[in-house]
Amino acid sequence: MPQPIEIVQEFCDRMVQRDAESLRPFLADDAVYQNTGMPASVGVDAIIANLAGQLAMFPDSYEYVTKNIAADGEVVLTERLDLINGPDGTVHAVPVMGTFVVRDGTITRWTDYFDTSLPRRMMTGEDVSALVPAGY
Repeated sequence: MPQPIEIVQEFCDRMVQRDAESLRPFLADDAVYQNTGMPASVGVDAIIANLAGQLAMFPDSYEYVTKNIAADGEVVLTERLDLINGPDGTVHAVPVMGTFVVRDGTITRWTDYFDTSLPRRMMTGEDVSALVPAGY
């Protein structure tokens, strides 16, 4: 059976396929997904619907670039850049820290921590390049 860190990395890598349904096998039926500052999605169907909505908001791109990943047993921490295209075609990188809990080969909890105002600022054309960590 793949290790939790391998499961999470494959899950993140699959985001570039822009197919929320393809992520279903990675999620436990009763999984919980939450972006901090926003309500949680509870259950695999709610999570898939949430992800489909996010993909629809950014129709030209959506990709996770893992910068660092670490695991301690069933808990996996990711430092990522979530890439989205702005209305003018500019690719924006949203820095995100994620916590995943993997039990019995599926993700049971996924929490992302990021500046929730950053994507809105990017989409309105504001230059936020100085807010992305240096070296990325």
